Amino acid sequence: MSESSIPWPRKGDRLFKGDADWWNNACLNYEHDQWNMYVDGYKQAADLLVEHVKKARSGQDYLVFPIVFLYRQYIELRLKKLIKDGNLLFSIPEEFPRHHKVGELWKPARKILERAWPGGPAEDLDAVEECITQFSEKDPFSIAFRYPVDKDGNPSVTSLRHINLRNLSEVADRVASLLDGASMGISHGLDCKREMEQECMW
Repeated sequence: MSESSIPWPRKGDRLFKGDADWWNNACLNYEHDQWNMYVDGYKQAADLLVEHVKKARSGQDYLVFPIVFLYRQYIELRLKKLIKDGNLLFSIPEEFPRHHKVGELWKPARKILERAWPGGPAEDLDAVEECITQFSEKDPFSIAFRYPVDKDGNPSVTSLRHINLRNLSEVADRVASLLDGASMGISHGLDCKREMEQECMW
């Protein structure tokens, strides 16, 4: 094996820089609201990994951990954005949640959705709640799929034997359809509110 075929650290290596191959340069901080870029980025990354597993028919036992984490992180951030924007839209004086408990995040998020769409079908929210509850039960603190052991040294994932990644992705897509659409609606309402407030100032 030639020396050049083995990647090795080099003095002066820089991790975070732009380069001449501009199509590989990721652009950061060019939008006022970065929330959706974070939210969508985690979801897209999970979807791409699942597509890789489906095509390659291999790697699932290793990629399951980042895939589940990425979908969970997507849900956590989407709920936090809903809460953030919903609190502003409805002038709810509640502190922004800084924990990672998706089950707890869903409670204020659901109240906001019910307030925004009072005539909406409750069974749709119930279906989303079931999925979020499953995430909460298997990974309550966003640790189980990031570390093989918890803070006490116990195995992180003990009650699961198999996770079908195709099914996980399909269910996550259905949850995302509702949450993303609701988030867009809340954000639009907030934009309209801000425009009206600006007009009243003149």
